[in-house]
Amino acid sequence: MPDGRQALLAAATRAFACHGFDGADLRSVAAAANVSANLVRVHFGNKAALWEACLDQVVAIGLPAMAGVREIACDSTRSLGERLGGVIREIAAFYAAHPDVRDFVVRHATEVPERAMLVSDRLLHPAYATVRELFSAGIEAGIIRSRHPALFFALLNAALNQPPAFPMLIDRIAPEIDPEASRDLLTETTIATFLHLPQ
Repeated sequence: MPDGRQALLAAATRAFACHGFDGADLRSVAAAANVSANLVRVHFGNKAALWEACLDQVVAIGLPAMAGVREIACDSTRSLGERLGGVIREIAAFYAAHPDVRDFVVRHATEVPERAMLVSDRLLHPAYATVRELFSAGIEAGIIRSRHPALFFALLNAALNQPPAFPMLIDRIAPEIDPEASRDLLTETTIATFLHLPQ
């Protein structure tokens, strides 16, 4: 069982991801963490400091994933198409494993400028930097059809960034698709649609 601080961070990350900074209230965060409300002040002082601690944790979770993406992107033993497919699979796996992190970044990258700047500087710019050269090479080779790697980066992340209820939604509109396989199928569909590999 996580300690009070870790439980609060997990609950707060989820609350900030779902409700934004203004919509997340500290009593509900404490209740979701199954701890006393005064522990928020003990561990973090105030709501802004709690948000910053959540961002620190999100960055700590994201950095190893970025390193994994960079390793695939720079693997000279694999073809360009294989590296692009591998990067897409790695990003999709990260989003599936860390939905609260994904939602936290999406929400706060577009909120008030101060928080958006922190998220951009600490997460979005570094994440883009890990794939910019690979995506540029993909564009130059005609595998990626985009005018700029940043546009492809945004489109790819939007495609892979599906809500937790995605398998249920697919099940409602296409019950023949196994909900357990829907995320993997989405990843493979994204690769097949976005990458124009030589035949």
